[in-house]
Amino acid sequence: MKLLISLVVVSGFLLPAYSFASNSDTIRLDYVKRRLISSKVSKVEVNKLLFDKRLNKYPIKTVAYKEPDWKIIENKLFSMSSVEKGAQYILDHKAVFDKAEIDFGVKKEAIAGVIAIETDFGRNSGNYIVFNVIYSRMQQWPKEKWMGQARELIALSKYCLSSKIDCFSIKGSYAGALGIVQFMPSSLMEYGVDGDGDGIIDLLKPADAIPSAANFLKTHGWSDNQLKALTRYYGSSVGYPGIVLTYADLLANKPK
Repeated sequence: MKLLISLVVVSGFLLPAYSFASNSDTIRLDYVKRRLISSKVSKVEVNKLLFDKRLNKYPIKTVAYKEPDWKIIENKLFSMSSVEKGAQYILDHKAVFDKAEIDFGVKKEAIAGVIAIETDFGRNSGNYIVFNVIYSRMQQWPKEKWMGQARELIALSKYCLSSKIDCFSIKGSYAGALGIVQFMPSSLMEYGVDGDGDGIIDLLKPADAIPSAANFLKTHGWSDNQLKALTRYYGSSVGYPGIVLTYADLLANKPK
């Protein structure tokens, strides 16, 4: 992207155009800016965040959708070593799992299954700067899709600013999902649970991530249709929901 050393007028005042290369880029970022300001975020905070010198586009191939190989995932998750790992993870965080199961009615083995398939119990939560991932998608996706990414960027901005976290320090997946349960920012804002009561929802911490996943699944009808709730979690009925439930059964029926 060509760097323009100039000033742009955005919503009534001058801002440095660190990363603008096209009118489309300007329009889309200005949309995010106006939405944040209309939700009572100060212009100073918006300016500091959206025109930070660390704001960059990832190449389109980096943030493109990647189709999972469900057979490989099945073989990995259903192995004895993976089931043992899941059982140990539940044991290590027993109090958190027990409370989430009571509070939300979602069995602990299913929550463990979500964490297993999403990030291998936190081992693969992602190394991309989430703010830049979502920004890149917003700017590079076609006109009929970019607003969804803009809403995610707005949600992430609000989360960072309200929690007083450096947005560019948050790492996640190539798709912009974050934490051990891989929530998108909008899901974090809507379903995130501050499980340890420290005032910040940190999805890298099991104390917050476990009840947050349980809350999402409960809200999306876990008690009536577990497959449907997991479909809403992942965004597709292919592969993921059935694998999570099978893994949960393997955990529940594992010999003690």
